[in-house]
Amino acid sequence: MSKDQQQHKCDENWYKDAEVVYSKINVEQYSWVLVQTWYASEHEVSDGMAEKVGDIISSHDLLVSFCPFCGERLTDIKPNTW
Repeated sequence: MSKDQQQHKCDENWYKDAEVVYSKINVEQYSWVLVQTWYASEHEVSDGMAEKVGDIISSHDLLVSFCPFCGERLTDIKPNTW
């Protein structure tokens, strides 16, 4: 994680491929974002969906106001200012 991101961590998110971060979303703005990244496994490589294990198959970013895992209102959190 870069120095300009803050991650929301909760016990309810047990997914390795999903995280909630406060990150830059365009040139001027920051927001809370649910980031889900699908990394290739041996199965995807054998099916021809990726060249090697660990390749990114897809990635999705979704603006959020609440943590989709624990329900905490993220807009109440005051992230570090950089």
